[in-house]
Amino acid sequence: MKHLLESILVQEGIPGEFAALPWIESSYQLGCFSSMGAAGPWQLVRETARDLDLRVDSEVDERYSWVSSTRAAARLLRYFRNLFGNWTLALAAYNCGEGTLARAISHGDSSFLDLDLPGETKAFVPRFASALAAYREVDDEERPLSIIWVPPSTDLRVLAALCGEQPDTMIALNRCYLKQHTPSYGEGWDLIVPSSVAGEAFTKAWDMVVDRYRVEEGDTWTSMAASLGVSEDALRAANQGAVIEPGALLDLPVSSDLPINVCTGEAEGFFWYTVRSGDTLSGIGHMVGASSAEVAVWNDISRNATIYPGQRLVLRGSPPQGGESAPAPASAASGSSPGSTEGRVTHTVVAGDTLWALAQEYGVTVEQISELNSISGTSLRIGQVLTIRE
Repeated sequence: MKHLLESILVQEGIPGEFAALPWIESSYQLGCFSSMGAAGPWQLVRETARDLDLRVDSEVDERYSWVSSTRAAARLLRYFRNLFGNWTLALAAYNCGEGTLARAISHGDSSFLDLDLPGETKAFVPRFASALAAYREVDDEERPLSIIWVPPSTDLRVLAALCGEQPDTMIALNRCYLKQHTPSYGEGWDLIVPSSVAGEAFTKAWDMVVDRYRVEEGDTWTSMAASLGVSEDALRAANQGAVIEPGALLDLPVSSDLPINVCTGEAEGFFWYTVRSGDTLSGIGHMVGASSAEVAVWNDISRNATIYPGQRLVLRGSPPQGGESAPAPASAASGSSPGSTEGRVTHTVVAGDTLWALAQEYGVTVEQISELNSISGTSLRIGQVLTIRE
């Protein structure tokens, strides 16, 4: 992903090094969101996203698009560069906002070091410079990626199956499409695919029936279910009475995966459940007719993850006792911490912890943690007690 973002930025007239910004802000975690409602790798709030012409609706949230959000962030950084004169001030404006920086400059100073800026911004800019060196050492080991243009309503599972790719791979690269297919409107949509299948994927996307699977010679219920990434029972249930013969068109079952924007309170049909003593993932799933694997997927955790009383898990279905009937608002994090009391959250540092990983875990920003704990660098020590929220 690193090389793809760098190429997009260069195309937009932005130094490729700015691809380090989402690496620092979100650890390249597409689903990262903050307590302030900032979402996606570039941490954009809804209002800013819409000002940048990003689409946010029930079918797509382009804050979670690697392509669209990067192009939008590039436009914003380029605007700040033209307005304030250099990339350092553009980075500062990206952090604190155009108005805050403009007011600071209006007092007569134009050097970043001389400006009266919020502590978060004063720490953010030098932190970016120091972290950039580490970013340059990161080796992008993923398969090379390409961007193709596909029709509206293209089901990602069908396209993946036609290209011999795992549906999960195609979906994970394009999670901005909340229902696992491109939106039903528009002339077409960007899709990230492995470069090795880009040509084939483009051709098949414009030749296929966009939202149904066409049976091929030798297909069986089992083989089709496997290639589409769905269960055989679900595929059969969606096509009762269908005859499996070449050319037949099959409907796909509706995905039960959690939309990526559920934690910002924008998805319907999901609710929070507070874990009780003795609860297990399988037992919790049973309450809503789901498997432990589904509960794990909805919460982006391992099926073997340890859960604890007071932790909040997101579930799909009708809320049982202990559930909240509506998704949590944007200010809610993905779960409570054992170190939280009456809204205050603390964390005791253990081996392997980093500021970026903790920011993602608790739904806050690196800058918030740094400011609350007067941290000027990125180093943490084991046993250190951090204030996450007050």
